[in-house]
Amino acid sequence: MKIQYFPDTDTLAIELTTKSVVATDAVTDDLILDYDGDGKVVAITLDNYSKNVETVDLQALGMPLLAA
Repeated sequence: MKIQYFPDTDTLAIELTTKSVVATDAVTDDLILDYDGDGKVVAITLDNYSKNVETVDLQALGMPLLAA
């Protein structure tokens, strides 16, 4: 799992696996899900992160956060 935050676009990207993306679904204007060939979610993208989520320090939860 890889979590990246892009401050210039206020986007949080969560890569759950390294499997190839074969389909993408824009669930809302700010939530995008990527799927593999088996229909399983392999990545989550949240645009306008700071407007959609109460800011949580992911590093304090023991999750590495990579600033891009």
